[in-house]
Amino acid sequence: MNTLQHKNKHLYLLLSFLAPFGSLVVLMIIAGYTPFGNKSMLYSDMWHQYYPFFKAFRETLREGKSLLYTWNVGMGLDYLGLIAYYLASPLNLLSVLIPEGWTLGYFGLLVPLKLGFAGLFFAYFLKKMFGKNDIFLPLFGWFYGMCAWALGYQWNVMWLDTFALLPLLALGTISLLRDKKFILYTVTLFLSVFINYYVGFFVCIFVLLLFFCYQICCCKSIKRLAADFVRIGIFTLLAIGMTAILMLPALAALQTTQSSVNAFPDGFAMNIVSSTLCKEAKEAWKALKVAKEAEEAGLGKLWFTALLASFRPVLEGMRQVAGNMGAGLTPTFKEGLPNLYCGVGTIVLMFLFLTSRRVKVREKICCCFLLILFMLSFLLRQLDYIWHGFHFPNMIPYRFSFLFSFVMLYMAYRAFLMRRQFELYQIIPAGMLALCILLCSDHYKDTTYIIFNSVFLLLYVTTLVLPKIPLKKVSELDLNAKKQMAAGRKLQRQYCTWALAGIMCVELVLNLVNFGMAFPYTSLVGYPKGTTDTASMIRYMKEDKDLFYRAEVTHTQTLNDAALNGYNGISTFTSSANVNVTKFMQYMGYGAKDTYNRYSFEESSPVANLFLNLKYMIERDGRVEENAYFDDVWHFGNVHLLENNAYLPLGFLAESYLGELVFAEYEDNAFVFQNMLFSSATGLEDDVWNVDSAFTLNYIANGTNIVTKSPSGRCSYSNDATQTTLVYQYVIKEDGFFCVDLNMTARNNFAVWLNGKELYSESIALPQTLSVSQVKADDVVEIKITCKGNSSGTITIRGGLMNDEVFRKGYDILAASTLELTSFEDTRIEGIIDCNRDGLMYTSVPQNGENWSVTVDGEETEIVLVGDCMIGVPLKQGTHEIVLTYHNSAFSLGWKVSLICFILFLSIALWVYKPWKNKVKGKYQK
Repeated sequence: MNTLQHKNKHLYLLLSFLAPFGSLVVLMIIAGYTPFGNKSMLYSDMWHQYYPFFKAFRETLREGKSLLYTWNVGMGLDYLGLIAYYLASPLNLLSVLIPEGWTLGYFGLLVPLKLGFAGLFFAYFLKKMFGKNDIFLPLFGWFYGMCAWALGYQWNVMWLDTFALLPLLALGTISLLRDKKFILYTVTLFLSVFINYYVGFFVCIFVLLLFFCYQICCCKSIKRLAADFVRIGIFTLLAIGMTAILMLPALAALQTTQSSVNAFPDGFAMNIVSSTLCKEAKEAWKALKVAKEAEEAGLGKLWFTALLASFRPVLEGMRQVAGNMGAGLTPTFKEGLPNLYCGVGTIVLMFLFLTSRRVKVREKICCCFLLILFMLSFLLRQLDYIWHGFHFPNMIPYRFSFLFSFVMLYMAYRAFLMRRQFELYQIIPAGMLALCILLCSDHYKDTTYIIFNSVFLLLYVTTLVLPKIPLKKVSELDLNAKKQMAAGRKLQRQYCTWALAGIMCVELVLNLVNFGMAFPYTSLVGYPKGTTDTASMIRYMKEDKDLFYRAEVTHTQTLNDAALNGYNGISTFTSSANVNVTKFMQYMGYGAKDTYNRYSFEESSPVANLFLNLKYMIERDGRVEENAYFDDVWHFGNVHLLENNAYLPLGFLAESYLGELVFAEYEDNAFVFQNMLFSSATGLEDDVWNVDSAFTLNYIANGTNIVTKSPSGRCSYSNDATQTTLVYQYVIKEDGFFCVDLNMTARNNFAVWLNGKELYSESIALPQTLSVSQVKADDVVEIKITCKGNSSGTITIRGGLMNDEVFRKGYDILAASTLELTSFEDTRIEGIIDCNRDGLMYTSVPQNGENWSVTVDGEETEIVLVGDCMIGVPLKQGTHEIVLTYHNSAFSLGWKVSLICFILFLSIALWVYKPWKNKVKGKYQK
C-alpha cells in the first residue's frame, strides 16, 4: 500500500459518517433547530413520548433507580417493556454525562448522529463487499443515510439504530455464509433486536430472505446448504437468546397491552388502491372461497378468474408505489405512500444492474424477487399484517420500506462499479425505464417534480453516455494519435466520474433542502410549560414528608408530563400501556381509550381523585378556579401548587363491595358510575353526585342547526360551510362543586365559562369528566363548543353537582383506616394499616400481569383486583403489616438465558479463533 492509499485508508469512511451527520446539522443550524435555536424536530410522538421518556430514563440512571418498574410513567408500569421499545439505544446511556441544560440539545443531535452511523455502516458494507475505497463510498452511504425512509421517519428516533446497523448485519450474514465467520453476524443481530425489537423483527425477516437468496446464488451442494442452515440457525439462536434479558420482559409486558387490530385479514384486501378498483377481485376471491368450502367442481376456472381480477388493482398499486421512488416529493411523515426515494441515479443504475452480463442471472432474479416482494407487501394487507408483527400500525405505514432502499442501493453500487462496461444500447434503455418509473408518480404534472427529476435523470444519463461517444474513427488515426486519443478518453472518463460525484452531491443537498422545507417543526417556547416556575413548584412539592404520592398538572401539555417534568404522575401515552389501567381510567371519567394506549388526566372530579392517590395539582396558566377540595399552598411566577384537602394515600380501607363492583356496566355515564363507586367503597346509600334537580339545561344555537336534543344533554347537529357555536347553558339551583362529562363524536374545541368569564378552553378527542368550579345558586355555567364548517355530529354533555355533605362523610369513612408507608422503593412497598373494621384495602397500585405480590403480617395473601386493575387486599379488623413486592419473572428467566447464550457464544469464539495460540510478540495475528 502506497503512502497516499495509507493516508486515505479511513478517510472515506470518516466522510461517510460526516456527510449525513454534517449535512443534517447544517440544516438544523440554518433552520434554527435545537441546540442551535428555539425550533425543534420534536414532531408528534417525539414531543409526547420519546423525549419525556428519554429525560426520565436519564434521571433514572443518574439517581440509580430501579430499571424494573417506574412510577414516572402513567400510574406505574413495567420499565423493561418501555425500555425495550423506546430507550435501549447505547447512545441514550451517554446522556448521564450531559448537563441538565443540554439534555434537549443532546436529544436533538441523536437523529443526525444515528443517520451518520447509517451512512458509515453502509459505506463499510460496500467497502468490504466490493473492495473499493474511494469518494463514492461516502456518497452512496450518504444516499442510504438520507433516503426518504430515514428523513420521513427520523422522528421515530428509536428506530434509527437498527436502520443504521442493517448494513453491518447484511455484511455479517454474508461473512457467516461465505467465510464461516460468525462474530459480526451474531453481535449485529443481537444489537439490532436488543436496541429495538420492533424494527429488529423486520431485519430478522430480511436475514431469512438473504439466506435463501445467498443459497440460490452461491450454494454448491445440498451438504453445504444444510451446513449453512445449521450454522446460521445456531448463531441466530445465540444472538436472540442474548436479548432475552430485555425481550422476555418486553413480550410479557406486551401481553398486558391493547393492539388496535389482531385479526388476520380475510379475503382479498389491499392498501393504497381504492376499494372501488378492488371490488371485482374481492368478489372473485369470495366466490372461490365459497366454492372451496362447498367442494364444488371447476375450481381451476375460479382460481384463474380471481387471479385475473386481481391483476389490475395490483398493477395500479405497484404503479403508485414505483412513482414514489422519484425525487422532490415530500416524505411520508405520518400517512401516505411508502418512503422509497434513494436517488434518481439509483433508479438508472438499478436497471443497468439488470442488463449487466457480469451479474449472474440468479443474482438478478433474487434482487428482483426482493423488490417485488416488498412492493406486494406494501399492497397486500395479509403481507403487510405479517411484516408489522401481526398487527396493523396506527399511522406511520410501511415501516419496513427501508429494506427496499437497501436492496436498490446495493444494486446501484454494483452497477456503478461496472459503469465503464455498459454500452449505449444498455444505458439509453435504462434511462428510458427510469423515466417510466418517474412518470408513474401521481405528481408527474407538478412543476417542481418534473424539473427536479428530469434534470437529474438527464445529467446522470449524460455522464454515463459521454465516455461512450467516440471522438474520431480509430482506424483513421496513426499510433501517436491513438495514444493521444486514449489519454484524452481516460481524462474524459475522469471528468465524467467527478461530474457524477458532483451531481450526486447536488441531488443529496437539494433533497435535504426539500425535507427541511416540508418538515413541520415545533417551537420550544414553553417546553416544558412554565419551565423554571414549574421546576420550582416540583422542588417545593418534593419536600413533602410522605414517602409516596401522585401529582398532576391541571391541563396537560404532553401526554407524559410526569416523565417530562420529573414527578410521579397519572397520564401516559405509550405502546406498553397496561390495557386494564387504560380501561380503569376510562371508567373513572378520564380521557382514555384502550386502542390508543393512552389515558390523560385533566382536572377532574374529587371522587375520582380519591382513588388515584392524587395529592397535588400544578396550575401553569395562573388561572386558579375556586375549588373547595384544593388549597393554593404555594406559587411562583405564574405557576400555582394546589394541595388536595380530600387526599387519600396509596392504600385505604374500603367496604368489601368495592371488589365486586363491575366497572364496565356503568361506562356510558361517569356520574352514575362514580355514585356506585363511592357507595361501594364507603357503604353510604346517598348519591354523591346530583345529576337531575341541581340545575336547568338550555341549548343555545349560534348559527348551528340542532337536529335533536334531550334534557339529558344529548344533542345532534349539522352545520353548513360556516363555523358556528353551540352552547350548553346550565343555570345552577344549589351551591356546590360543578363538573361536566363530555362526549363528542368529532374533535371539537370548547371553552368553559362561568357568569360571563372564560375559565379555560380545551380541545378533546375522547370522552372525559372535567371540573368547572365552585358554584352558587343562580350562577350560569356555559360550555361553548366550536362546530366546524360542513360538519355534523352528536354531542353529549352531562352536568353534575357534588353533594359536599355526602362526600365529606364518605371521605371520613375512607380516611379512618389508611396505609401508613414505612418504606417505599420502586419494587417494594412496606406499610402499616390499623383497620377499624373488616374490609378491603384498596391500593392505587396497578397489577402488572401477576408481578405484584402482597404479604399481610408475613403471610402471602390473595389479591382482589378492583376494576380488573388495582390491587385490593381483604383485611380483618386490627393492625397489619403490609408488604407489596414487584417480581418480574420474565426478567428472572431472561437474564439467565442471556447469560447462558453469551457464555456459549464466547466459548465458541475462543474455541474457533484461539487467540492465545496466535499471539506473537504481544500482538494478535489476523
